Amino acid sequence: MSKNEKVTENKEQKEQTEQKVMTKYDRKVQKRKEEKEKDKKEERISTAVGIVFLVALVCLVASFPIRTYLATHETYVVINGEKVNKVEFDYVYNTSKNNYITQYGSYLSYFGLDTSKDLSTQMYSDTLTWQDYFEQNAVESLKQNKALMAEAKAAGFTYDTTDEYNTFKETIKTSAATAGVSDKEYVRSIYGSYATMGRIGEYVKNDMVMNAYYQKLQEDNAPSDDEIQSYYEENKATYDSVDYRLTTIEADLPTEPTELADPVEETAADTTGTTDGTAATDSTQDTAYQPSDAEIAKAMEDAKVLADDAEQTVAKDGEAHENEKKSSVNYLISDWLFDDARKAGDTTVITNDNSHCYYVVAFEKRYLDETPSADVRVIIPTEDKTGEEILEEWKNGAATEDSFAELCKKYTQDTSAVENGGLFEQVTKTGMTEELSNWIFDSSRQAGDTVAITVSDSTYVLYYIGQDQPEWKINIKNTLVSDTMSQHMQDITADVTVEDPKGKLNYLKVQAEESAAAETETATAETQEITEEQSAATEETATQAQ
Repeated sequence: MSKNEKVTENKEQKEQTEQKVMTKYDRKVQKRKEEKEKDKKEERISTAVGIVFLVALVCLVASFPIRTYLATHETYVVINGEKVNKVEFDYVYNTSKNNYITQYGSYLSYFGLDTSKDLSTQMYSDTLTWQDYFEQNAVESLKQNKALMAEAKAAGFTYDTTDEYNTFKETIKTSAATAGVSDKEYVRSIYGSYATMGRIGEYVKNDMVMNAYYQKLQEDNAPSDDEIQSYYEENKATYDSVDYRLTTIEADLPTEPTELADPVEETAADTTGTTDGTAATDSTQDTAYQPSDAEIAKAMEDAKVLADDAEQTVAKDGEAHENEKKSSVNYLISDWLFDDARKAGDTTVITNDNSHCYYVVAFEKRYLDETPSADVRVIIPTEDKTGEEILEEWKNGAATEDSFAELCKKYTQDTSAVENGGLFEQVTKTGMTEELSNWIFDSSRQAGDTVAITVSDSTYVLYYIGQDQPEWKINIKNTLVSDTMSQHMQDITADVTVEDPKGKLNYLKVQAEESAAAETETATAETQEITEEQSAATEETATQAQ
């Protein structure tokens, strides 16, 4: 028998053996085997389900430190190639937002902003939410911060933040205690859910360095006296003051119809009562009468006669207005008062059609107010000390300016003034309460004078140092420095790039969509213009051919 035939025979015998009818014992053995396999399978499934549940539970618990880790290590945005994590972004975002809310607090409702609700559901504009707006502000702040910090380092600028940072930590503790929460809770509420003193410390100190460097730049770019004078010569009307007298003559408008009233069409109800026979009710009896154009013109004509008469005596009888800047004078008379051709004794009558009156004005003089500003030290006492008690302690001590500054560090509520001993330089009358202004700018005031003044339940303990530059010079200096610094910040941030690798910043998406839409609109307009030009050319060619 050949080898192939033997293989075939063995194969056939095997198949016959496998096809043999199973005995009862065979079936019993097979059943036990199948049940055993089933039990093992169910055990494997049960084990797998348990592992999945355990993994899910571990992930849920672990997600908290994971989220914290990502917030402190993962890149949230990239500013000029520098990675910014979530903690830093939130710190800048909340600082910017809190500053905005503090500055415009009383106007927020007019802006349609409710800070107690989700900012992402409130619209700042047609396309941006308030969250988008504050995120955009945060990015702009980050751009400036990074650019300014890089410039400070390149310039070799250094600043010791130790004292200022210690004051910051004390302020946090005091504010937290006042709010009735822990320091940790307060920091999170102010700077973001992942913020801790340890995590934001670097950013706070960087802000202090940047602020110190920015102040140095301001000092370095302060204008000279010649530059200030030159700017004044070009903008005299803005800084000059005027004294003048004013009499207002109001037109006597009729409160009920006269012979000049507009004709009124009578209805049946006007003459015989209502259509149901009841007495007619004047529906306009509670509404003020609106004079006709003719009645107004007649009243203004009569008032003009009185105004012309008043012009003869306004220089003597008019209401006195002294030391007023153009910005505070009624716009209808300001141009006349600040005209370079004006001279003492000039009078005029100016019409106000909207208010139906005449302004009778007499010009007295125009001048540059040279009233000096003042340098003072101020203590705003804490609740456990009165102003008089602080002054008594000062008098019983060295009673010097330095000792007053030390008491400021000890007793003032104004933590921002602690480091400089409550020093306020170049204080002006503008924006100051009358009580404080009257004392500081009293002509008899001498260096070393002190006082405790209470204004609207707030007490101020003052130490007078002396006079400083006049307000107009300070204002011009501030304007020139502000313009210079604004331009400087634009220059150093012009090429700063912003990357949003995770697509977190919605305002960037909105800007991209608006930019694309604008490009499409421009392209469409250009295409339409080309088409119209081609059509016009074709039509012209056809006309010439004819």
